[in-house]
Amino acid sequence: MSSQYPTTMSCMDAFDQLTGCYSVGGQFRTYYRYGEFNACQKQLAKLKFCMFHGKDPIAVQQWHKEQIEFNQTHRGSADDIWQER
Repeated sequence: MSSQYPTTMSCMDAFDQLTGCYSVGGQFRTYYRYGEFNACQKQLAKLKFCMFHGKDPIAVQQWHKEQIEFNQTHRGSADDIWQER
């Protein structure tokens, strides 16, 4: 695997992202931007992955690669957030 992707993953950071997503502020931000609440599935999947595969550098690199590719194809620009509903 290429060295352009990280080989380590912090489970504490993944946990912090999950709790931030479930927080009132995180849910309010998502509702304000997208008009719906967030089920936090992406953050939960990251935490589960980290707990089971976080020590395997090859698996971590593959996970980061897949996340970057997914974000490039499925996420819109910041302008998409502010379209009139």
